[in-house]
Amino acid sequence: MTSLILKVDNNSTFIEGSLKGQEYAAFKRALGYQPEDAIWRSNANSNWDGWITTVCYNKKYCRCAIKKDGMHFPSGLLSNAKSFFNDNNIEFNIVDDRDNVDKSMFLSFSDGVSLRDYQKEVVDVACQKTRGIIKAATGAGKTCISCGLAKEIARAPYVFFVTSKDLLYQAKSEFEKFLSIDGNNIEVGVVGDGKCDIKDITIMTVQTAVRSIGKKIKIIHDAPAEKETDCSDGDKEKIRYLITNARVMVCDEVQHWSSETCQIISDYCKKALYRFGVSATPFRDMGDDILIDACFGKTISEISASFLIKKGVLVKPRICFVHTSGAFMGNYHQVYSEAIVNNDYRNNLIKNVAENMIESGRQVLVLVKQIDHGKNLEELIPNSKFIHGSSSRDVRVKHLDYMREGGSHVTIASIIFDEGIDVKPLDGLILAGSGKSSTRALQRIGRVIRKYEDKKDAFVVDFFDNVKYLKNHSKKRRNIYKTESEFEVFDFNPEEKNK
Repeated sequence: MTSLILKVDNNSTFIEGSLKGQEYAAFKRALGYQPEDAIWRSNANSNWDGWITTVCYNKKYCRCAIKKDGMHFPSGLLSNAKSFFNDNNIEFNIVDDRDNVDKSMFLSFSDGVSLRDYQKEVVDVACQKTRGIIKAATGAGKTCISCGLAKEIARAPYVFFVTSKDLLYQAKSEFEKFLSIDGNNIEVGVVGDGKCDIKDITIMTVQTAVRSIGKKIKIIHDAPAEKETDCSDGDKEKIRYLITNARVMVCDEVQHWSSETCQIISDYCKKALYRFGVSATPFRDMGDDILIDACFGKTISEISASFLIKKGVLVKPRICFVHTSGAFMGNYHQVYSEAIVNNDYRNNLIKNVAENMIESGRQVLVLVKQIDHGKNLEELIPNSKFIHGSSSRDVRVKHLDYMREGGSHVTIASIIFDEGIDVKPLDGLILAGSGKSSTRALQRIGRVIRKYEDKKDAFVVDFFDNVKYLKNHSKKRRNIYKTESEFEVFDFNPEEKNK
């Protein structure tokens, strides 16, 4: 039997040789996935088996953003392919066509900055592997780890991709604070929000990246919907050159990288040998996690919140599920509107909980999913402030600074605060918006468990809505909290108390 030859480049691995019909069909499935709506779509299309594969047969049927000839699959799934061939006694040889370049940046950590022991282990493993997903709970120091990668890999251009304008400026500030060269803090570039300032290390929004490539922005799964000022055509050409010539790509909140927008960007990072995704929750609830692996490879490191709590890096959260019920009819959107957004009883519970938290000296964050819900709660809760995607950047930055100084007692926020925002004084959280996303559930808890001065714990109120559609969502959130041994989860039923 003739061996297959697997020619590996940074993005794709090309197969020279042939697979038999049944072998090829099985291989496509091994490197594929069933989307969440597979059963419904299969019923609508009897010619489809319910699977979507990452394997491309030739240029005509290529699913990649950059069309390629010959049979190929994402190099991030090379380990999956090797396992398949080994399990099926298919001989293969690997030819690694990836090239490296000499180090070009000579960075140091700024005075007073150093990696914790577990952060150094992550950086060492990542440098050895050259690609992979780093699962690190909120507070693990993902940006510090990313700076460690920049220092040790020392190749430029280094691009750090983010999914929002707030994270764009926050990451720039932290990179410049953590890294120095010749005793001076480095200058970090920014691409996004209408700006194009390119340096050896550049922070870039995925929205600007995909527009500069010349593609339309598709839905970025669960990411905040933000309007971004566009760049000039001349700047787009510079940005496109940066993307295609980046030697290192590190992607924040990597759970979004199964989206078409991010898949396009990954394919255009043709020269990036070093490819890492970082997140507290590098997975989704849609069945398509393999698309994230396709960009970066397997998870190479895991740092849980419970591990960090035991080490004294994070504080322990106490999560109280407040039970509500009601007979709400209609489709999901109708039920959500009546049971959540415009439910006076539930909204008044939120008001009372917020006021009790304030009285006990806590700084409170209330998270909602819909703008109307945030507006309703802002009217109801005295001295509260609602921040959302349509709030100007100046308003958001000023309020974030105010929160960091401990000045805001109750902040109501939309999903723009679900991920990445670092406000250490927060120690009270009310999850007003319900929802089934396990990734968002853990990300939200992360907003209040960062250690800060005399902060001893965090108190979180979630709702167990015993309502059509929402009851199962509540169960999913409870189950994901239970995966963390140091999270204390308990129940409170106000209706039973009043009996």
